[in-house]
Amino acid sequence: MNIAYVTADDPHNLRSWSGLSFYIAESLKPHGAKIHYLGPLVSEVSPTLGLRRRFWRLFGKRVLEDREPSIVRGRGRQVMEKLKGLDVDLILATHTELLAECETDLPIAYWSDSNFDCMLGAYPYFQSLNPCVIRRGHDYERRALARAGLVFYACDWARDAAIKTYGIAPEKVKVIPFGANIQCDRSAADVDKLIAARPRDRCQLLFLGKVWERKGGDTAVAVAEELNRSGLPTTLTLIGSQPPEGKSLPLFVRKTGFINKSDPAGLKQFNDLIAQSHFLILPSRAEAFGIVFCEASSFGVPSLATKVGGIPTAVRDGGNGQTFPLDAPPADYAAFVRQQFANYASYEALARSAFREFETRLNWGVSGATAMGYLRAMLAQRGS
Repeated sequence: MNIAYVTADDPHNLRSWSGLSFYIAESLKPHGAKIHYLGPLVSEVSPTLGLRRRFWRLFGKRVLEDREPSIVRGRGRQVMEKLKGLDVDLILATHTELLAECETDLPIAYWSDSNFDCMLGAYPYFQSLNPCVIRRGHDYERRALARAGLVFYACDWARDAAIKTYGIAPEKVKVIPFGANIQCDRSAADVDKLIAARPRDRCQLLFLGKVWERKGGDTAVAVAEELNRSGLPTTLTLIGSQPPEGKSLPLFVRKTGFINKSDPAGLKQFNDLIAQSHFLILPSRAEAFGIVFCEASSFGVPSLATKVGGIPTAVRDGGNGQTFPLDAPPADYAAFVRQQFANYASYEALARSAFREFETRLNWGVSGATAMGYLRAMLAQRGS
């Protein structure tokens, strides 16, 4: 199967869209896909963009560059130009706005973690938008989804919004979780050894994320503090994220700073920190999915997270962790952890279950095979 793969960014750059542009394409190749890369695309900015940006700022509103008509039209033209001379069976794009203004008779599929309705107001980038942007954003989304033969979302949250808000036929929407963006050749026996090596007399929490406030860094610290106060010695390791300038952290918090996973030494440090942890804690205020939950599960590390966005798809209660309401106090998280330590066999069972979740649904091998099955069925139906 020949696939024209459309991304706004460089699909070979592992830092683009948290590596997803790269791993989506790679997941399809072992199952018979030949990928024709049509990204990155150039943003053709209108000369009036700066003026409109200043105008809306007067009213406390913002523009959204990737939903600008000049950029959306320009990307559509670029895709149509790159398609010339290509012999492909279908187009797969990572975001709907990339093809909203692309005229083609080829079958179209999308694979993403969200849609415009989901993101609106949830992420800072999508807050305080001016009404013109909101209207256009919904229009681009609706038109693109209507033309698609298949839409893959990483989570139920995005699927439900697409059906409810944009009226897309439910049979066209499939939930296919993303996988872990790290290599994993661990067996169940290997993971059992990692679980057994974790201490039973103290708790090691891991917070992994770049954006302190959105990822709930303050809540993670408060949970660790509550555990220490209750008599369970606890450390909290921070990878990547830094608290706001001037905010002091307790002695039980350890900061590693940014870890470069492209460097072998950095990757080993990253893997070791996850493997040694009892729980990944990420009480996010907004999250479309959360690749880190897949990565933690690959080491048999359960996750503690919030019931927001796409997290309940990535973290199944009792499967690979526990989710809590957004307004849950730190004491609720701490109570769950203490319960696991009080009956440590229960923790070990949850940790082993986390690895099974990775093996059965949170890895790119499963995701790629599932996606290719749906794509083949779409082409077969069109040809019949």
